[in-house]
Amino acid sequence: MESKSNLSLLHNIKHLESINIISILGLVYIAVQLISGLNYPIFRDEFYYIACANHPAIGYVDQPPFCALILMVWKAIFGDSLISLRVLPALSGALLMLVTALITAEMGGKKYAQILAAVCTMVAPGYLVMNGFYSMNSFDLLFWALLFYVLIRIINAGNSKLWLWFGLIAGIGLMNKISVMFLIAGLAPALLLVPERKHFKDKHLWTGGLIALVIFTPYIIWNLTHDLPTIEFTRNASGFKNAEIPITAFIFSQILEMNPFIAIVWLTGLITLFTSKGLKKYRVFAFAYIIIFLIFAFQNGKPYYLFPYYPVLISAGAVSIVNFSNQRLTWLKHVITAVVVIAGIFFSPIAIPILQPEGVIAFQKTLGINLSAGEKGKQALLPQHFADRFGWEEMVEKVAKAYNSLSDSDKVNTAIFAQNYGEAGAIDYYGKKYGLPKAVSGHNNYWLWGYGNENVSNFIILGGDINDHSPEFEEVKLADVHTHKYAMPYESDLNIFIAKGLKKPIKEIWPRVKEYI
Repeated sequence: MESKSNLSLLHNIKHLESINIISILGLVYIAVQLISGLNYPIFRDEFYYIACANHPAIGYVDQPPFCALILMVWKAIFGDSLISLRVLPALSGALLMLVTALITAEMGGKKYAQILAAVCTMVAPGYLVMNGFYSMNSFDLLFWALLFYVLIRIINAGNSKLWLWFGLIAGIGLMNKISVMFLIAGLAPALLLVPERKHFKDKHLWTGGLIALVIFTPYIIWNLTHDLPTIEFTRNASGFKNAEIPITAFIFSQILEMNPFIAIVWLTGLITLFTSKGLKKYRVFAFAYIIIFLIFAFQNGKPYYLFPYYPVLISAGAVSIVNFSNQRLTWLKHVITAVVVIAGIFFSPIAIPILQPEGVIAFQKTLGINLSAGEKGKQALLPQHFADRFGWEEMVEKVAKAYNSLSDSDKVNTAIFAQNYGEAGAIDYYGKKYGLPKAVSGHNNYWLWGYGNENVSNFIILGGDINDHSPEFEEVKLADVHTHKYAMPYESDLNIFIAKGLKKPIKEIWPRVKEYI
């Protein structure tokens, strides 16, 4: 690809050898994600993102504001229906394919290598999952890929002014998900190990860093003015929520959840970044990968935290494989591409909802695997990214039944208390249909949004048992039990209580219900 002194993104897209095929593949990808995405209902986290979008702020307990603010604008125009929620992550996944092809071109890969790299990102199960519903993780993949692209442009063109672009993208990426910090934490020491260390003496690198910091500062200020909730959330999640994963299981997840045959490509890339004469100038990415891998593996990180790194390794691997094939074994690139595609199609039922639940369960049994959520607790029949889409409206129906059993005079001072943001978000989303008030909860940002009516004395309470709630109320009775075969276990066999006569003012109890996790 032609090397220019500026970012030249639009120019490089226009002159990308594979642009026509990448465009077709991108459209196919979007269509598959949208069509399959309609087969299952809304995912747990999507309810929470909608709730955050309804409470615009410069920060949230468990996330920076970018994802929620984008959704706020999007749903103001297109609504918050299931299909509307699926569009942006599908587009993000298609753009990831394009940026991966651009990275491959910058590394010297011609048309076939660009297509191979794009196809790998297209069919990787981990990416299919992350781009299958609305979340900051979908955008995170794209921000990491863009940062790889800019750094490669810096290496190729030698133009340090591109650090300003790097800082801009990093700042926006941080405002989407703070995991971009881990990318910086890996790249910074890795740069010291390669000739590009010279950039640490260049003002443009530090100016780029300042740009990123300025963009991220509002979120820092928000945390400082709210008693550092993100730090508390991260500490609690690491200690009480995330399951301890042995390093062997962490490695296995990188291979299995990204497609074992795609691992051939990215592992080739990792190795040849050290050994190939043509790719050695990009070995900063190999050093950085090792650093970030060790951080996540030994800090109890979930396996998917590392997934955003693979586009650059896939690109390097595609370049090496195609170059080797062209020189020695012409058939090799075709075989690897075919195997990647076939394996991608084969594994797709556990990544996107193309099968009915019973079909997914049977498929998992056939494979002999049960995909973990990377969290403590009992696992569901389905992978969590499927299980957390079931049972929500049925739950809200039972809550509405309990609420409507109250007299009009009782309803005035009745609130609905949910144990977590999934339950609360589902009540807020479906509650309009059933005439329910907004939910309250102690979970993450719901706690900051407060309890609403200071005179509340009655609650519809989701979860727990009668002994948990009786000390706080004059009367507690079990109204119903919500069950759903395919839901996560902690959302099935869920007790729904009617509790009357709160013994203390809600403002005295509220500090005790806070749960940042």
